[in-house]
Amino acid sequence: MKNKFYPKLFERGYVGNVEVKNRAVRMPMGTELGNPDGSPSWATLKAYAEAGDGGTGIVFMDNAGVTQFHHVGLSIASDPYIGPMSLLAKTIKQHGAVPGLQIVHPGRDAAFVRGDDLISSSRIMWEPWYENGGGVPRELSIEEIHQYVEYFGDAARRGQTAGFEIIDIHAACGVLLSNFLSPRNNRRNDMYGGSLHNRARFLIEVIRNIKKKAPGVALSVRLSGIDFEPEGITIEETVEVAKMCEAAGADAINITWGSHAEVVNAAGLLSKHGANHVEAAQMIKDAVSIPTMLCGGIYSPEIGEELLENGVTDFVGIGKPALADPMWAKKAKEGHPEDIRPCIGCGVGCHDRGMLSGGVVQCAVNASLYKYDGPVYPQAEVSKKVIVVGAGPAGCEAAITAKKCGHEVTLYEKRSIGGVLKEATVSDSKEDLGRLITYYETQLKKNGIDVVFEEANVDTIVKGGYDVAILATGAKVRVPEVKGLDSKEAIYAMDFLDQGAKTDAQNIVVVGGGIVGAETALILAEEQGKNVTITTRSPEFFVAGVMGIAYMTRLAMAGVKNCPKMQLIAIEDGKPVFVGPRGIETMDVDQVIISSGFIPTFNKLRDEIEAASDEIEVVGIGDCMAPRMVMDAVHEGYIAGINI
Repeated sequence: MKNKFYPKLFERGYVGNVEVKNRAVRMPMGTELGNPDGSPSWATLKAYAEAGDGGTGIVFMDNAGVTQFHHVGLSIASDPYIGPMSLLAKTIKQHGAVPGLQIVHPGRDAAFVRGDDLISSSRIMWEPWYENGGGVPRELSIEEIHQYVEYFGDAARRGQTAGFEIIDIHAACGVLLSNFLSPRNNRRNDMYGGSLHNRARFLIEVIRNIKKKAPGVALSVRLSGIDFEPEGITIEETVEVAKMCEAAGADAINITWGSHAEVVNAAGLLSKHGANHVEAAQMIKDAVSIPTMLCGGIYSPEIGEELLENGVTDFVGIGKPALADPMWAKKAKEGHPEDIRPCIGCGVGCHDRGMLSGGVVQCAVNASLYKYDGPVYPQAEVSKKVIVVGAGPAGCEAAITAKKCGHEVTLYEKRSIGGVLKEATVSDSKEDLGRLITYYETQLKKNGIDVVFEEANVDTIVKGGYDVAILATGAKVRVPEVKGLDSKEAIYAMDFLDQGAKTDAQNIVVVGGGIVGAETALILAEEQGKNVTITTRSPEFFVAGVMGIAYMTRLAMAGVKNCPKMQLIAIEDGKPVFVGPRGIETMDVDQVIISSGFIPTFNKLRDEIEAASDEIEVVGIGDCMAPRMVMDAVHEGYIAGINI
């Protein structure tokens, strides 16, 4: 029976001889939930039980190492892993999905995952990683390559024995096999380097060895259509590699994009909204007769349905969106796409605070991910009357969570749903954040939460008979002690964004290097063609982690001039005056946009409430406590809601 909402997405399909109930695939991701030795932990089993319940036809587990090396997630490096891994395969199958196993060696990317076995096709390292302490990989000998062919074959055999029905060879994103495919990283002059045929030889030998050692197993190969690295693999070359893989016995091509080293694309900051690189994916699809899987930017079931309807791919893959909402496919099948919690492509929980920091991969917008100590929304023993002040992400999350836990909730907001997300979505490139606002608007309405669009004061809270006041009032703009801020040439970044980011000025300086300053500079430079300079007091850009690197890269690509160690001291005759490395200097610009940061607002209102009443429990969450990221706001909102 055809699904009436998404008939193509929920149509039966095949990978090799394996029947799949629909065309949605939960792509492999390193959750880092496994035990230190690489075996699946109880948390791993729980996570993939949830993934199986989510409704996708295939669930690929964490990528598993073919050899034993430090910190890569799971391992399938020796026969003793077969037993524990069989529990994982069985769990996925019992929860309604085909279990898939991705096998990998990170190659040069061992520096990225803090591994010890740093090997590659050639002694070449991605320069930013080297500059940040990453080692140069050693070049594999021909004898070692032959040994690694056997490692992959043995790993596939173990996976098949453990009950995994599809084996996926990871040959994308900068891992070992892709190091050989890339002309940038492969500078060998033997039979494994030079021509595309030679660069693909290692991968083709791996495929043939797996077909010999794991006969009958369905085999997919993950390839980066384009790796985005200078002088890296092109889509034309990837098309030819895909054809070689099919000829060698592969049953499907699993298409992704980029490399871990190419942080701008890895962080999603330059990705187009919707599926990434559709025309390139179509080229691979048209070149092979086996099924293709496509991931990257498929945030909604509507996008997936369109791709399938247009014949761009045979299966649609969801990775980070499955972290944002593990029930993505189930909600789509039931005709409730509005209930899918949206991935915003921020890279904070999954990249910065996950794999890059050695922690468990998290999600900025899903605070209940990996919650195993009871229901996601535990029912309160006593229903309380709750007021939430502020409808930014912290306040919305708190209100919805408290309501689902059985409390009576009223939400006050003086502007509009979303809080400062309103200003954050001004840029064309930040459309992803708009999905979160729409999600919260929908969920507030569906959960019957009373939203009052006016400012809540002490009298409102005290006289309303509330048991709990959750303050999510956000932060206020920091006003620097600078003469001349009342100049008509000066404006605060938040006011500028709130007014639609319009200006007649051509030469502009943005004072402040945080996210707000960076986004403002990018809007002006990329979307309006302005001449933009961004200044920071410190020697470094304020945004940390992969997002900071990505912002700096993107600012440079947009032609934004970066001037560190510049302290604004005055605005005289409409011109900003700085103290910098060269002393005092005046910058000849038409407009000054101040992005001076924020200060919390919690203490004042809390003190006023507590002075007026001894009976109201006051809780502060989000930026009103300390200006931080969307992730902090959402997670604190959820915690506040379940702990009333």
